[in-house]
Parts: sequence; C-alpha cells; structure tokens
Amino acid sequence: MHSQIASFRAALDARPVSRYQWLILLLLALLLVTDGYDAQVLGYVVPALAADWGLEKPAFGPVFSANLLGLTLGSLLVTPLADRFGVRRVLLACVLIYASLTVLMVFADSLTTLMAARFICGIGMGGAMPSAMALMSDYSPPRLRTLMVTLAACGFSFGGAAGGFVAAGFIEHYGWEAVFLAGGVTPLLLFPFLVWLLPESLPRLLRDAPPYRRLQRVTARLLPDWQPPLASAADDAQTRGSQLTVVELFRHGYARPTLLIWATFFVSLILLYFMISWLPSLLLESGLALKQANLVTSMFLFAGTIGAIGMAWFADRLKNKVRLLFGVLLAAALCTVLLGLNHDNPRYLVACVFAAGFCIIGGQLTLNAFASNFYPAHVRATGTGWALGVGRFGSILGPLLGSLLLALHMPVQQIFFFCAIPAVMAALLIIQVRSPAAGTPRNPLHGDILKTPVNH
Repeated sequence: MHSQIASFRAALDARPVSRYQWLILLLLALLLVTDGYDAQVLGYVVPALAADWGLEKPAFGPVFSANLLGLTLGSLLVTPLADRFGVRRVLLACVLIYASLTVLMVFADSLTTLMAARFICGIGMGGAMPSAMALMSDYSPPRLRTLMVTLAACGFSFGGAAGGFVAAGFIEHYGWEAVFLAGGVTPLLLFPFLVWLLPESLPRLLRDAPPYRRLQRVTARLLPDWQPPLASAADDAQTRGSQLTVVELFRHGYARPTLLIWATFFVSLILLYFMISWLPSLLLESGLALKQANLVTSMFLFAGTIGAIGMAWFADRLKNKVRLLFGVLLAAALCTVLLGLNHDNPRYLVACVFAAGFCIIGGQLTLNAFASNFYPAHVRATGTGWALGVGRFGSILGPLLGSLLLALHMPVQQIFFFCAIPAVMAALLIIQVRSPAAGTPRNPLHGDILKTPVNH
C-alpha cells in the first residue's frame, strides 16, 4: 500500500491543485467551523447561564471538564476506528453525534444534564477533528500539505470566534438557548453535502480489491490518468499486521518522537483550553462588559486563524519545522505574561489578546498539522487522534486550573503568569522531536513519509 500511496502523492505533487481538492478543503473547513463553534460555545454561554440558574461561574468547571473528557475519549477510541474502517464514515458519525447533542442542550435544566450532554457531544467532536485533518492530508499535494491541513483546521478556531459574535447578538435578545440551537442546526444542514461530496480515506480505498472502483471514482476528479501500481509483498505483509493501529505509533523508530509529541500536546493544551474556557470570565474580572469580553475573545480566536495560516505557509518552506514550533511556543508564553501585566489600557489589552491568540492558537493548529503529517498514511488519523487525546488530559486540567485559581480569588496578573509555564515546557519538548527518517536510508514500509524533509 505504501508504494501505491507514494505514487499517488507524487502524481498529486506534479499537478496544480484541482477544483475537487479545493472543494474537499472547503467542506472540511466548514465542518470544523461547526466543531470549533460547539467546542467554544459553553465559554460564551456560561456567564449568562450562571446568572439564569443562580450559580457561581466556578461551578461550571466540571462541565467544561466533562466535555473535555468526552473529547479525549473520542480522540483515543474513535480515531483508530477511522484508520481501520474508513475515515469518512467515522467522520460522518461524529458530526451527527455532536450536532444532535448540541441541539438537545437547549433543554438542559441542571448542571448534571448539561454535563452529560457535553460529555457525549465531546466524543463526537474528539473524533471529528483528527479524522478531518487526516482526510485532508490524504488528498493534499506534499508541497502544500501543511498549509492545506492547517487551512482546514483553521475552521475550528474560526468557528470558535464566530460563537462570540453569535453569543453577543443572540443572548441579549433570544437567550442562551439560541446560541446552542445555532450550533446544532448548522452541522445538520451541512451533513447532506458531506455525505454527497467527501471521499473515503486513501488507505481504505486501497484496501479494496483491484480494479479499485471506488478509488477510480475519486481519482477521476483528481488524477484522471493515474493508476495504482501493484502492491509489493512488503506492503501486503505490513497491511495485514496493522490491525491494532496504536501499536504502529511505537514501531520503526516512532516511539521516542511519539512520546515527545504527546507530552507537547499535553502541556500546550493546558494553556489553550484554559484560555478558551475562561478568557471571557477573566476579561469580565478585568472590567469589561459581557458583550465586550465575548467580542475580544472572538478576536483572540480570529488572530489564531491568521497566525496558523501564516505559520503553515512558512512551515511548508522549511526543512526543520520543529524550530518554528519552538519559537512560536516561546512567543506564546511571553504573550500570556504580557496579557496579565496591564488591564487599564483597552488598546494594550486588545493588542495583547491578538498577539496571544496569534501564537497560542496559531501554534497549536500548526502543531496539529505537524502531527497529522508526521505519521504514515495508514495510521495518520490514529497518530493525530492519540496526540490530541493524550494532550486533552492536559486540556481537562486547564479549565479545572482556572476554576481553582478563580475560586482562590487570585489576581488576574498572577493567573496569566502561571499559565505561561506550560507554553515554555511545550517549547522545550517539541525541539527534541526528530523524524525516524533522519540519517537512515529509505524504508520501503514508510516510503510515504520518508519522502518528506527531515523533522517535517
């Protein structure tokens, strides 16, 4: 299979990006817009929901963590199913799960009900993002792979940012229920187009028996003249041995970089999910009104989209992508510290929020694309999903950390200082990641990845 995938990628790289590739990118970006909206929506709604239910904001910390626990389980348990049974069908199931559960949140009347709904919703969202990124990576030309995967992933931060504008416009006039309703109905409207137009993942199509009729329907729109070469004996043996895809993340020299990538995700997602969960509330503590706090938080997420696109474009032109990630994560730590230094000047606050979003979210999305492209195609969804899944144990700690610090009535400046520490740790971890291809000859079982530059 790997020689066939290498042939397919070489053919893609030799041609301009087709309309169908742009269409796949658009659909996956729109899907992740809805995913990002639903992931962030609780942070926007909590201040109004707390007032409506007569609760303190820290009481919602367990709700945030229940959602993130669902995200973790979705990443760990769903993505191996995607690599084994097909990314497309698993991705569609995930969309139905988080869309329907977000609609049901309109009827939540207690913290327990909301926790249960957010947990199940999180399972769908946890499987959706790595699956979408793996599918985009399958059909991106290698010369633009980081950029196209990141552009799709930017839908996540764009959706989270859009939630702030929806919340600012809807809560005052229609209540918090309207914000949840918008987050559930939108992916349900998108769903028929996903069913109609998204292709199945490339490795799954290559598991079909020749003449690969499903694959031919896809390549007719991408590479009309391309035919898959015959699979080698080594390819066939490897395919039969990959039933437990998680094990592949520790074979052929991937064990050490896998552990380093997991540790990087763990500490970086502590900061990211602390920020997207509690930034509106911290801005309220700084003296902003609720509407202003939601709009400024949206700018934080939009800045992340801009940062991710710029970094991805630059990363595709670098041989050593870990150095870029190292610098961005250190800059994220600095911006987090600066965000807590002075809240009296609104222009300074806006500039710091923009810079923090540019580095924190932009860096995380670039890190996601790095992980998605790091592993061979037959375990790409698993590699990305497990990096996000293990990392989300850190993201569970982020909201709980914010809940604890707010309950202790710690000054906002000190809260931001403590939250810069994970970014420094992430930078020190990612700089140690090395590709298994470094200094070794071409491996026939991993031709698809060894054609990429060292350190990705």
